[in-house]
Amino acid sequence: MAAVAMIGVGIGIAGPATADELYELGEYLSGECRTCHRSAGGETIPAINGWAVDMFVQRLKAYRDGTRDNPAMRRVARSLSDEDMRALAVFFEKLGQ
Repeated sequence: MAAVAMIGVGIGIAGPATADELYELGEYLSGECRTCHRSAGGETIPAINGWAVDMFVQRLKAYRDGTRDNPAMRRVARSLSDEDMRALAVFFEKLGQ
């Protein structure tokens, strides 16, 4: 996870990330998400490909602040910076296009 944190920090220091940089970071971070969130979804775990960026980020922040309750998602969301969340959102939104 240290490598993930360093990538997020590196982008933040350089200034606002471009769409391509966000996509690449999102792709890098997405492995854990794709372990559970399959492209077709499942009975209890939704597909997240194609979700709008704002909705994706809003839901992750709700897990992080505890207003949405799922222990696994809270753990994941608490490990992500706002920029990491946005990068994941950009990546998964494009997968649905």
